[in-house]
Amino acid sequence: MYSKYNPRMSELDLQNNVGWLFMATSLQVKKGFMRLAAEFDLPLIQMMALCFLEPGNPMTMKHMAFLLNCEPSNVTAVIDRLFAYNYISREENPSDRRIKIVSLTKKGERERERIAKRIVSYHSERLDRLSGEEKRQLEAALVKIFA
Repeated sequence: MYSKYNPRMSELDLQNNVGWLFMATSLQVKKGFMRLAAEFDLPLIQMMALCFLEPGNPMTMKHMAFLLNCEPSNVTAVIDRLFAYNYISREENPSDRRIKIVSLTKKGERERERIAKRIVSYHSERLDRLSGEEKRQLEAALVKIFA
């Protein structure tokens, strides 16, 4: 399996292992996003929740928990804080009151837009090292892996 990427690589050579490189990259990206969230005075999970919500596209709290990879009770605390900032609204599903639906407020839409613009520019220095074709290939590979 390991020789698929580099025939000279041993099973324990992590520096050239695509799985290890992916994990190390993920940690660096997470660290960058934590700094970015701090710029907006938000914990990372709140910034992520705000960004997962799209203007005009409500979402159940259960689906938000799935996207954030956490328990629904944790999402309640995240949503409560975003609600307190008036970034989101929270409503009961008319057909099933147990289901809570969240959506962006106008203030939340503006804050999400500010964050989105910052995300686009945040890693641009590193991404600018890639050609246009390399960026398209990276995007296609990431979509293929995570879609």
